[in-house]
Amino acid sequence: MKALRLRRLLTANGACVGVLSGLSRTLYTLEDEWRDNRRGVSCIPAGTYRVTPHGWAANTPLTFKQVWQVLNVPSRIGILFHAGNKHAETEGCILAGLTLLVTQLVSSVGDSRMAIDLMRREIGENEFTLTIE
Repeated sequence: MKALRLRRLLTANGACVGVLSGLSRTLYTLEDEWRDNRRGVSCIPAGTYRVTPHGWAANTPLTFKQVWQVLNVPSRIGILFHAGNKHAETEGCILAGLTLLVTQLVSSVGDSRMAIDLMRREIGENEFTLTIE
């Protein structure tokens, strides 16, 4: 089973940005800033989590397909790794990108679909562990 590590770097513009390692290429992450682990508006607590495939079945009606769900987060469900570039698209989930932009006005990741495609190629429909520091 693959083991990935998310190292949070800083909080700016209401978002938390980080670096995801454990794949062939380092990815950048974007999450909501810490807001007491509230659903849909907060990043999740630091720790180690089991992450499972989400929406990989053919003709799945789910919005986010062929992504991964972070399990066993205290008081939370439905936390996904999925594509998205802007803070408004996080909704308590983790966005992955190939590039990172932090200015005085905005924090974002770029080329998110390409980053998720890389994860699909390297992880596929498999579980992995995620350690967040």
